[in-house]
Amino acid sequence: MQNLKEKNKWPLAMLMSAPLLITLVLQVGISDAKGTIDYVAAAAGLAALAGGVLVMLSDVIPQGFKHKLVFLRLWNELPGHRCDKLCFAESRLATDELKASWHHVFGSEIPRKERNGLWYRHIYQPVMDEPQVQSAHQKFLLYRDATAGSLVILLLLVAWAWSGLSLPYLGGLHPWAIGIQAFFIICTLLGAQSYGNRMVVNATVIRIAS
Repeated sequence: MQNLKEKNKWPLAMLMSAPLLITLVLQVGISDAKGTIDYVAAAAGLAALAGGVLVMLSDVIPQGFKHKLVFLRLWNELPGHRCDKLCFAESRLATDELKASWHHVFGSEIPRKERNGLWYRHIYQPVMDEPQVQSAHQKFLLYRDATAGSLVILLLLVAWAWSGLSLPYLGGLHPWAIGIQAFFIICTLLGAQSYGNRMVVNATVIRIAS
């Protein structure tokens, strides 16, 4: 997992920098930004630097909190806890075959809190290095961490707006800034959910094929 997170460092910084760059342009005015190439380059550099700092902050946020945030659940939040529902709904997988092959994972009597650990050991681990599984896992981590980092930005923007603070060169917060950041959070959250679920299904498809 650490290798996948390292691969995500730059994409994550750029992903979290995008709404910051938009906000910076709005803060100073679009016409001014268009007229000064040096300013645009400086703003992009500042946004990238801020994104890099937020990557480090994102690493500090506990994984458990990130998972609860992304899947909007307090308990049994990981998609592996729902591997039965996800895989039974997948057209490439047969419910009867899954239950027959791994009844201890997909059986209806298995407690939901235990299902993720069972899926992880018996389904995911044997195929974790397969390209389809790694790709979905890496993108899940990217969007999960981007969601957590973007939430930090959103909270800072809300604090700025609430305080009414006027910063040098930037003034007060642009009224669109919070909406832009919230939109990015929704996009990254949905991306994390999609790739997290896809990782579970892809691993199961490859596992049963092998």
